[in-house]
Amino acid sequence: MTGARFHRALERDRRGGVTVILAGSLFMLAGAATVAVDLGSVYLARRQLQGVADAAALAAADGGRTAAEQLVGRSGISGAALATYDSGSYIADSSMPMDQRFRAGDPNGGAMRVEVRRRAPLFFGRLLVGRDGIDLSARATAARTDAAAFSLGTGLASISGGLPNMLLSNLAGTELNLSVMDYNGLASANLDLLHIADALRVRTGRDGEAYGALFDRQIPLSDLLGAMADSAGTSPAAATLLALSSRIPGRSIRLSDIVDLGPMRGAANATGQPNILLDAFSMLRMLLSPPSGTSVPMDLRVTVPGLTSTRLMLVTGEGQARSPLMSITAKRDVVLRTAQTRIYLESTVATILSGIASVRVPLYVELAAAEARLSDIQCGANGGVTLAVTPSVGTAALGDVDMNALTNFSVPANPRAALLAQTLGTRVTGYANISLGGTQTHNVHFSPSEISAQQAKTVSTQDLTQGIAASLASQTQIQVSLLGITIGNSPLSPLVGAVLGTTAPLLDGIINSVTATLGVRVGSADVRVHERRCGMAAIVA
Repeated sequence: MTGARFHRALERDRRGGVTVILAGSLFMLAGAATVAVDLGSVYLARRQLQGVADAAALAAADGGRTAAEQLVGRSGISGAALATYDSGSYIADSSMPMDQRFRAGDPNGGAMRVEVRRRAPLFFGRLLVGRDGIDLSARATAARTDAAAFSLGTGLASISGGLPNMLLSNLAGTELNLSVMDYNGLASANLDLLHIADALRVRTGRDGEAYGALFDRQIPLSDLLGAMADSAGTSPAAATLLALSSRIPGRSIRLSDIVDLGPMRGAANATGQPNILLDAFSMLRMLLSPPSGTSVPMDLRVTVPGLTSTRLMLVTGEGQARSPLMSITAKRDVVLRTAQTRIYLESTVATILSGIASVRVPLYVELAAAEARLSDIQCGANGGVTLAVTPSVGTAALGDVDMNALTNFSVPANPRAALLAQTLGTRVTGYANISLGGTQTHNVHFSPSEISAQQAKTVSTQDLTQGIAASLASQTQIQVSLLGITIGNSPLSPLVGAVLGTTAPLLDGIINSVTATLGVRVGSADVRVHERRCGMAAIVA
């Protein structure tokens, strides 16, 4: 075979081509894998270094340069060292560029900026780029501020009877089987928020993780209740919480949705942090509150002595973005909001009226969100914390509503005259509507002694001098018609009105128990200041 013919034959021969391509592909994949390993290692090292920088800045704000250096040394990060340390002042002005808010050179400014450096090793990169490592740095700024922890809608509920158990069971998605003694034990057990977080880190294997990162994770509700039980120690509430943790089905919660840690997000341990106390019942209620932006309709059939039948429809949802129910903050623009709530209560009561066996009483209550924000912090023995509070306002009606619109907050429920009773061609209808009004913001001051005592305060619209049902009953316009013809001054009108008046206290008891269990009060708002901390260190940049 001549040389030319050999080359032409070789060009036509395709045998072994796949092997060559596969070998090349394997080489490229191996190279990509080695690069991915190094990139992942560097990314993790950078995140770890930023955590050390944040913790060092917090330590510097409390104890100066020595405290920052000691923290870096105890971090366990090989080669990490404090590179720069500056004291100065920090201006919390969002209109300024981030890098201009810190001003170095002010020793009394209460702000510290640190930079931490280390060299991260490269495992395979040295084969590609000829380097055995890469230099990393992380910077953090901490400032000392006056902060307060406060919550909205955490007043203790009236926990007599079975309605709270029925309501919380519906929120949990399973029968809780809690007795009044169980509720009292939960209500009397004050738990520290960070101790719960520490117990949660142990249960989930996340020791050393910053509280903010932990609160941002989706945590199984069973683990949260178990951590609450761990922090409750030997109190009766511990056994109740452990039992609950095994009953509630698989469901996860992000704690940052209900608790805003504010300046405590970067902290990795409870040392030097304030004690944020909250009773176990209020914490349980927060954990079971409906998720943000959802409506959770509940149709409860309630047995109440004195009433023939009672149907309770409860819908909680969002007219606007849901906020946490507790916040630790120094900012004056952090607003806490309760959920919008709709309540429809339909009851019948037996009567001895001639020809009328029972009277039907349909009540509808619509509550907007109550709001609370931090207004002022005053340090010193005679200082305290002031909250700006707007009560939960809305409307209440004795009347029928559009049941299809009940679960849709974008559609009005349209209360209208309701059929209260009928017999032998006679119809008795009634209607009343009252506005809870009171959109004015109230300043509520908590003294240091009231904060230490964990005292809750109620802000009311002052529009209601009696219960919702009683107010509606006293204003109901009753109309009697016979064969479609309205009868003026019918003797049935005052008789039916009297039935409404005697039934109203029973209905108010149901409404008050429902709203108290949810932490949403009719025409009012419950607020509490859990802690005041002056000069608290927080990561600001």
